[in-house]
Amino acid sequence: MNRYHTIETPRSAPGAIAMIRVVHPEPQTIGLINPQIGQVLLSKLFDIDEGVVLRLDIHSLVLMPHGGTAIVRKISAMLEQLGVPHRDQPDPLKIYPEAESPIEASMLSMIARCASPLGVDLLLDQPKRWKSNRINTLEQAIVFAQQKDRVADSRVLDRLVHPPVVAAIGRANVGKSTLINTLVGEQVALVADVAGTTRDHVGVLVDLGGLVVRWIDTPGIDERIPDGDEIEIARQIVAKADCVVHCIDSQDDAGILDDRLDTVVGASTIKIRVGMRSDLGEHGCQVDLRVSMDQSRQPEGLESLVTRIQASLIPAQALQDPRPWVFWEGIDDATTQ
Repeated sequence: MNRYHTIETPRSAPGAIAMIRVVHPEPQTIGLINPQIGQVLLSKLFDIDEGVVLRLDIHSLVLMPHGGTAIVRKISAMLEQLGVPHRDQPDPLKIYPEAESPIEASMLSMIARCASPLGVDLLLDQPKRWKSNRINTLEQAIVFAQQKDRVADSRVLDRLVHPPVVAAIGRANVGKSTLINTLVGEQVALVADVAGTTRDHVGVLVDLGGLVVRWIDTPGIDERIPDGDEIEIARQIVAKADCVVHCIDSQDDAGILDDRLDTVVGASTIKIRVGMRSDLGEHGCQVDLRVSMDQSRQPEGLESLVTRIQASLIPAQALQDPRPWVFWEGIDDATTQ
């Protein structure tokens, strides 16, 4: 019999409780408590954390530790050490045998991993949408989705499940770190009035009106900085970003993105020019919107920025599209050939 474990809550997103399913021919032999089938017990989990253990069936346990990403990684690593490898895509029907169809089982599996609140109701509606098209199996769905006009834009809607990358870029000391701290509501990036304070990139999950994004604060870059680690770090981040927030200081009359970064911005990458520190005066170059985070008063322009990013990454027409969405992994690739 196969032995493996799956992480059934978002692996990279912290939460109150995580769920790790362990499948093993003799789960009682790997150092975990051994409840009766259907029983739930509170127990130590490899001396890493204390959590709940549920016995699903003779070969399956569900571990529910605290949902911090570090705890989940440590428990997963321990299971790997014990010969219970991690599996990315378990069969949803084995996890949700109560589901009426493979599509419903896939929906339940995807909701467990969906990072954005905006995606939950949309996913819940998917089995009904597919059924209304007389589709009940994944095989039928593949054929149906070959004609793109039949299904909603999965490339956009998948951003609800997997947090898109938003990269804040710009010159040193323009307020990028203050911006991320203000959005999150706590200090997650170094802030100082010294150019080059952020020497590495800082990433954090941020809920932008129901859309969770991975916001990455890059080192400050301008033409005066020679090629080096800062440039390479920023280039790698910008190249994979779904959205680039170009932060421009009110004293920057040109507002030009460094060529070394501009050349790696993807053709389909969303670009938003944000005028920082608008309280210090008008910007000498064109910007899409302005923000001010003067500590002596309420921040201004943040709500407009959040709305702009969310609407750019997940347009309203995508959310309102009544067609079914190819939301399960591995199928969309087959329909884009």
